[in-house]
Amino acid sequence: MNGIDISSYQAELNAGIVPSDFVIIKATEGTNYINPTWEEQAGQVIQTNKLLGFYHFASVGNPIAEADFFISVVKNYIGKAVLVLDFEAGAINAWGNVGARQFLNRVKEKTGINPMIYMSSDVTRQFNWSTISSTNPLWVAQYASMNPTGYQSEPWTDGKGYGAWSSAAIHQYSSAGSLSNWSGNLDINLAYINANQWKSLAGSGSTSNSITTEDININNTIEYEEEEMHFIQTVDTKRIYMINAGMYSWITDPGMWTNYQKAFPKAPVIPLYQAQMEKLYRKNV
Repeated sequence: MNGIDISSYQAELNAGIVPSDFVIIKATEGTNYINPTWEEQAGQVIQTNKLLGFYHFASVGNPIAEADFFISVVKNYIGKAVLVLDFEAGAINAWGNVGARQFLNRVKEKTGINPMIYMSSDVTRQFNWSTISSTNPLWVAQYASMNPTGYQSEPWTDGKGYGAWSSAAIHQYSSAGSLSNWSGNLDINLAYINANQWKSLAGSGSTSNSITTEDININNTIEYEEEEMHFIQTVDTKRIYMINAGMYSWITDPGMWTNYQKAFPKAPVIPLYQAQMEKLYRKNV
């Protein structure tokens, strides 16, 4: 799924008419700031049946106080929107992974929702995130360049992985996105989860989003089990595998891979680590 994230920098943007499957809106920052257009744009998202998310931009204050403030603002949308902690800038040094965990746990305690966490790919490797990586999905920022771009189906990564997370749920790959019905730059993203998984992360229909990051990785693959053919691109070994009838075959010839892409242009290419792929499928011998 393709989507955008917006803040007061895009105050004039109509989130309903800019092409996207999902929109994540900045709601709050610190313990005092509220984005003045967050609710208007949330309404535009809902009215056009797009998927909705809200993020809190971490400041340098008390993590629990910031979590409480975030919840107090978006409380009417609990169960309707994915919740996110935006962990960057001053919070990296002020909070570290301990403060981030306090924020995430507080939101879980008060709402029953496990928020996502946003950070750069470098920060995924700066701290040990193993205590949250199985419960709080990753929204990662990693850009190939600052050149203008539209949506991409296979955005660049540096191949170094994401620390404790085996894969990202969402990849923000540009802050120079160029889309119709908006003249300025946009943050644009590719989600590796589907609409049902998004709603599960939002807690739709229940008091808790029990889906885990492992569920995201595996379900994103199993979703295509009934397809005649799909492909795996391993994050760590940088290999392409063809998946057919539950078995995997390594495509070693670049020319053959090009032919497959032409023959099956709609076949999904799913990012997984080598060990995950071998766990899910049998080797074609």
